[in-house]
Amino acid sequence: MASDLTRISFTEELLSKLQAFHCGDEPWEQEVSDWIKAPRGGGGAVDELDHGTQVWLYANEAGEIVGFGSLGPATVRWPRSKDPPVAASVIPMLGVAKRFHGQPSGPPADRYSARILDDLIATATAARDSRPVLVLYVFVNNPRAIRFYERAGFVELHKPYKDNLTGRMHKRMVLAL
Repeated sequence: MASDLTRISFTEELLSKLQAFHCGDEPWEQEVSDWIKAPRGGGGAVDELDHGTQVWLYANEAGEIVGFGSLGPATVRWPRSKDPPVAASVIPMLGVAKRFHGQPSGPPADRYSARILDDLIATATAARDSRPVLVLYVFVNNPRAIRFYERAGFVELHKPYKDNLTGRMHKRMVLAL
């Protein structure tokens, strides 16, 4: 983890500090913001903690929450869609507050979003003997995020799928650890 970001384990008690957290106005940005702020029973981060997902907040040197990341257990058919399922790690959600998008200035690899993703990849890599791949799902209408994950080494896994709850199409992406 970069020295100017502090990783904080998320707990239900921290929800009150996140009520103003806002990733942006696009539907996928709103969904990410809503996930981290949802109360117990709301289908968000607090509920995911009960299912073995780890969630971390990332704060800058001023103590401001710039973003969050999450990592949980999953199974995925890999490398082909007809292969038997294998244990995997999954990034359910990763978000950076809108006011911190593109910060700090400089190369994309130095930005908060890349630092958070790097930390999640490093954490998943520590479990690669039991979970050899890291998967995530990204809205097909979010090319900026798709490029971001591709720069980190993720590739498309199988064909996109439609979320029955939201009706949105997601691209499945995977990184072999």
